[in-house]
Amino acid sequence: MNNKILLSLSLLSLALLQACGGGGHSGGGAPAGVAPTAVAPAQGQAAASAATNSGSVSAAFVRTERARYQLLGAGVQSFGALSASEQAPSGAMTRLSDTTLTGQSATREISGDANFALGRWVAGTVTRGSGAEMLTGKDNRAYHYIALNALAAMPTPRSTSCDAGAFTAPTYVGGGIGVAADSGSAGGAATLAFDRDGAMVGGAVTVSVGGAAETVKLDAKVATVSSTSITGRFLSGGSGAAIALGGHGDKAFVLAAGYVATLPSGARYAGIAKFRCS
Repeated sequence: MNNKILLSLSLLSLALLQACGGGGHSGGGAPAGVAPTAVAPAQGQAAASAATNSGSVSAAFVRTERARYQLLGAGVQSFGALSASEQAPSGAMTRLSDTTLTGQSATREISGDANFALGRWVAGTVTRGSGAEMLTGKDNRAYHYIALNALAAMPTPRSTSCDAGAFTAPTYVGGGIGVAADSGSAGGAATLAFDRDGAMVGGAVTVSVGGAAETVKLDAKVATVSSTSITGRFLSGGSGAAIALGGHGDKAFVLAAGYVATLPSGARYAGIAKFRCS
């Protein structure tokens, strides 16, 4: 009788040991009853997932055959006809002609409606003709964009009044010593009037970073509906702007101004300003 009890206890102990994963283990998985070790995401993925969108649109952008765009960033100043476009449910543009934003992406300062789309890509994979770049949302690397539809024709001579504007946060694109911050803030005002020779643009955008500020004048003449007027040293490493016009609903106009501001330290910051003028 005692021998039977001892045998039963031995068999029970063996069963419990096997249930808890005791004894030898083979194979690639974790032993039974032991949680597998978590695998940390890749550095770029972790950083990108930490970034979030900001802003919104009131309607999706409606691209026409006259659509145009601007795209600015460190070493990037691209503008012209918008041959293709895609927009996410968040309102962020994810394709501008041959440039795309994919992966775990984030876009800041999103704004827009059927007539324009504005924002700043801060996280995700940006693919251009020159290759792909990972934005992490952890540094100054960013792409500022605006999409708009050019006017069918210049309007008859008139003056307009422009609103307070919408702005992407300007980001550092080069130059200077002891850069204060990856990004800053922007504000400004614009004027727009038409005559027989085209559109007369005025006003300025002021960029502030830390305790420093720089004002970029928008004074320019836009001769045709498809023109992008360049001011100052926009294309040559200094302060200046690229100005274009579009339609903004009934008798109203989009005034788009991509700009670069050079602070007293020599540090350059780029961004895009957009005004509604009517």
